[in-house]
Amino acid sequence: MRTQLSVPAHFQAHRANLVEDVSVANDEGLETNKVWYLQQSRLFSNANDGEVNAYQHLFRMRTFPKRTRVFDVGDPARIVYLVKYGRIRLARLTPDGKEVTIALLGAGAIFGEQALFEKDQPRSTIAICMEETLLCMSGADDLMALLTNDPQVALNVAKILSGRLDDASEIIEDVSYAKVPDRIVHFFERLSHDYGRRVPGGTVVDVVMTHGEIASAIGSTRETVSLELGRLIRAGRIKQDGYAFVLPDQVGS
Repeated sequence: MRTQLSVPAHFQAHRANLVEDVSVANDEGLETNKVWYLQQSRLFSNANDGEVNAYQHLFRMRTFPKRTRVFDVGDPARIVYLVKYGRIRLARLTPDGKEVTIALLGAGAIFGEQALFEKDQPRSTIAICMEETLLCMSGADDLMALLTNDPQVALNVAKILSGRLDDASEIIEDVSYAKVPDRIVHFFERLSHDYGRRVPGGTVVDVVMTHGEIASAIGSTRETVSLELGRLIRAGRIKQDGYAFVLPDQVGS
């Protein structure tokens, strides 16, 4: 039986911003682009235009402002989400109420899939928009019916979840064995796979994160991350360009 985590009082103020409701209206102007956005999703990899068009009625689209809390620990799990653009941070709560980042998701990603496999179970994670984010939303029952009827889409979901497990294994190994400086470098290397942009001499990681958010993702503290980042920059293992971090070629290549 799942242990129900209590939600700290300071999170209750965010309830008004939660959007776990598939009946929410689409943003005006997005409907005409819905099929195009769905085609870009990993969920519909290798699906033809006719198939995507046939399924598009199952999805609703909406743009969420930066810092919107899409769902919270303990919320009913009724919807599965596709990221069309923007970024989502997934986190869990420790017993003392601290957030621990477990994934950073960008365009093409799927999240909230717990609703497919653990029906009637409450959410065990938090999803927060790191920037303005466009999401496609589908009711879990509708999407499960789609997976049952379309083996290719079901295979795509399996590949997505397998990749998520691989990422989680790398993070666990890092936290267990790597020193904080190496965890920081490995974290930016993982980010560069999805958000990297080549520049002369290295790879810019196009994700703006606070030191506290980095600490949450690598199992450290803000103070330690600030100290070790400074040392990494002085040593040339990481460079900083404004708010962005750059992996020099000897690290990011």
